[in-house]
Amino acid sequence: MSYAVCRGTIAFIWFYQGLIPKLLYMHQDELAMNMAAGFSRPDAVKLATIGGALEIAMSVAILIFWRQRWPMLLTLFAMIGLLAFVILVQPMLLGAAFNPVTTNVAVAALSIVSLHHLKVIESES
Repeated sequence: MSYAVCRGTIAFIWFYQGLIPKLLYMHQDELAMNMAAGFSRPDAVKLATIGGALEIAMSVAILIFWRQRWPMLLTLFAMIGLLAFVILVQPMLLGAAFNPVTTNVAVAALSIVSLHHLKVIESES
């Protein structure tokens, strides 16, 4: 049960973060991060759109490849990398409500727990 909760929650977060602030409502913080990295506004919009599609694809991959480790490992490394990106290009976001620190650390922790549960499941098979 806890494996399903971890995996399902991570899939939901990838899906939501891809769809809502990137594809449906293109949040200004998404564009600001891309522009702070040196992209023009049109390129920042394109990058956010591509990022949103990739996040939704990651959500689907987590569900399709339910018993595989790579989606959780990719999630873990992505959370570390994306947090480092925010720290470098938009450090002011670190003090915001519902900021990248809390989200990325929580998703990374869920990934670790999911990987642990998967190891236990594999050893029992």
